[in-house]
Amino acid sequence: MSPDTPQIWKQLGDRRLVAAEAFYADDALKEFHRAADGYIARTKNFRPPFVKRLPVAKRASYLATLPIPPDLMGQLIISYHFAHQRPLMASFLNALGIPNDNGLISEDIDSTPPGDDKLNQAVNAIRANYPSDDVYIYLATIHAQNPTAWRGLEPILEQSQLARSTQLGT
Repeated sequence: MSPDTPQIWKQLGDRRLVAAEAFYADDALKEFHRAADGYIARTKNFRPPFVKRLPVAKRASYLATLPIPPDLMGQLIISYHFAHQRPLMASFLNALGIPNDNGLISEDIDSTPPGDDKLNQAVNAIRANYPSDDVYIYLATIHAQNPTAWRGLEPILEQSQLARSTQLGT
């Protein structure tokens, strides 16, 4: 079974703070910032104006450590990738022959799922150049976002999970 957003969030580990900082750094997400601040206020029993006045570093720290809802986790994971994993994203999409702007796929691009052979070649290409944890988290993220388009990743992710659990001795 492929990982879902909470599993991906857990696997980010120390990168959760980096993801939360990237989330708050993205000015295009102001509405999401307000929702996140509201969540922090409710969870910590703070007044919303107090949370709004907190430094971004403190709000990011709360998001990285509180049990946040999956939709917010998903947004933070996406922010992390766009802020810190664009070369990996672009390399993967380029290996698949999918036109992109440094990892960002245009909405008007044909969304036909790539064939298994092409997908395996693209995964092998990024595995050769990027840390295995980063590759796994990225592949799990795009699969969680659109399991239909990226269904070919399921066996790859399952194989990676098996290898990871063998390395951890579980």
